[in-house]
Formats: sequence, structure tokens, C-alpha cells
Amino acid sequence: MSEIIGVKDLNLWYGQTQALKDINMNIEEHAVTALIGPSGCGKSTFLKTLNRMNDLIPGVRIEGCVEYCGKNIYDAGTDVNELRRSIGMVFQKPNPFPMSIYDNVAYGPRTHGSRKKTERDLAQGRRHLGRGKGQTQKVRTRALRRSAAEALHSPCTCGEARSAAHGRADERP
Repeated sequence: MSEIIGVKDLNLWYGQTQALKDINMNIEEHAVTALIGPSGCGKSTFLKTLNRMNDLIPGVRIEGCVEYCGKNIYDAGTDVNELRRSIGMVFQKPNPFPMSIYDNVAYGPRTHGSRKKTERDLAQGRRHLGRGKGQTQKVRTRALRRSAAEALHSPCTCGEARSAAHGRADERP
């Protein structure tokens, strides 16, 4: 197997508080990797560094190197949208970007070029706003699931398309 992600001397601060300290690890392509630790130890913070989600949080400072397919993802020329197409995140609890609900729901499909369908689906959701919280939430949930499904079926290994339905990592070609 070849290394797909390499992390060297990674440190992250939220303002004055250091959340990650001297993280070093390599992740092999197609390997199953588990991050295990108590609540608040930095597991999600670390994962968010792998597709630069922390860039959107004010006051975050990151030092060190994170390489994906041999390229430092924190280099100035990195196309963050392309990076996020390759390294998707699905969290147990919603982890919205610091923008409106509408923009969060539309982010995935917009990034993948599905503007017309996204705008139509979200407009349908806005029409439901007068129906009460339950109905509105159902429409938003459907739109979010559609966005997540598109993200899961996007390229995820150096431009090579893979889907969540390929089975176990050790059985993949």
C-alpha cells in the first residue's frame, strides 16, 4: 500500500488554546484507520484539518504539514474546493460551516456543479417554511441527505472515483 495522507508536526490553536500538539502520522491508501479517545481530545479537530474545514473558523492557527497524495494541502495554491471533493467528511452530528442553513445545505451540490437542481430543491424547502417546524425540518433533512449522498459518491483517492458501496477497504482493488 502507498501513503495517501502524511501528517508532520501538526499543531492547531483556537485563539490562545492549543487543541492539537505535535501530531505525526501516516495513513495508507485503502487502510481502515480509527481515531479513538475521550470526548474533547481533538479527534474531530484533527479530522477537520484533513480537508481544511478549520479555515472557516475565526482565530484558528495551524502549523505543520498535512500532505494528501504527496502535496501539502496548506500550500497557498491549493484549491480547497477540489481538496474537499477528494476528502469528504461525514460526522455523527451536524457540523455546519459558519454560514446560513441555506448555504450549508447548498454547499455540497454547489461545489459539485449541481446548481440548478440544488436551487430548485432548496426553493421547494423555502415554500414549506410556513407549514411548521416538523415539515420544514423534513425538507431540510431530505436536501441535506441528498448533499451527503453526492459527497459520498465523489472522488476520494487522488482523483480516482470510489463509492461507499465498494465494501471493505481490504477487499478494494
